[in-house]
Amino acid sequence: MNTPSNDRRFLVAWGGDAASRDALALGTDLATTFRTGLDALYVLHEESAVSIQHPGQARFRDEVEAQARAQLDKALAKLPADIDVRAHVRRSASVPRAVLDAAGELNARALVIGSGSRSKGAILANPVATAILHSAPVPVAMTPRGYRKGERGPLQQLVAAVGLRAGAQQVVHEAVTAAAITGLPLRLITLVDQGKRDEQLASQMLSGALAQLDAVRDEVGGDVDVTTEVGGGGNLRKAVAATDWNPHSVLLVGSSRLAQGRQTFLGTTATRMLEHLPVPMIVVPRPN
Repeated sequence: MNTPSNDRRFLVAWGGDAASRDALALGTDLATTFRTGLDALYVLHEESAVSIQHPGQARFRDEVEAQARAQLDKALAKLPADIDVRAHVRRSASVPRAVLDAAGELNARALVIGSGSRSKGAILANPVATAILHSAPVPVAMTPRGYRKGERGPLQQLVAAVGLRAGAQQVVHEAVTAAAITGLPLRLITLVDQGKRDEQLASQMLSGALAQLDAVRDEVGGDVDVTTEVGGGGNLRKAVAATDWNPHSVLLVGSSRLAQGRQTFLGTTATRMLEHLPVPMIVVPRPN
């Protein structure tokens, strides 16, 4: 993702918990799919960056860092031997800032983060994830809770959510690039929240969405296997539930119009989708 070059690696934000293990599982599947390497970053939170005042404090910090590195190394040792993986441990007063800085310094293809812990199978952003999702300079992939326990392996399909508003097709370019790199089929989908609209208006919305998808597909060209689909329901939850999701797929969504240039910003619709989506979501930054 993010560039046709295949030398850029995925960066997993690791914290030692279940969400981190889900993120590492998704990072592994993405690295395998894109045939590239994987970086795993453990950020140790520090209240401030002031200098150490006495030797005992320094020893304690060193011991904490050594334990963190040992925990991360143990998790990475379980990954397939053919994946080139590197471990990174940093200290910072801001975990999200350290993760975002590392993404730039390591020239990450995408960031991979875990989900919250309130609902199995849902994607729920915790405060750290929320901060990352609203300001990342690269795509951010987020797992459903328990992803590591489900069907695993290389991706079989890429899905791009195409919105109905002007400029909502920004995600298509990223999806087409990823499909070209991996050789995977691309599915363009629009989910229509029909709400309490009358039947005629609901039908018009579905027809308009299908026409827009057909136009986007025509622009893609013949190098990528592209299909289109419009899903509707009384609300977004029902529209998501009525969609047939390949368990070996990811959904790419564009950032809100509120995003700064070349940054992610999780919009209202994508936020609502998170809690019902059974596959990972990748939020793509707005273009410059």
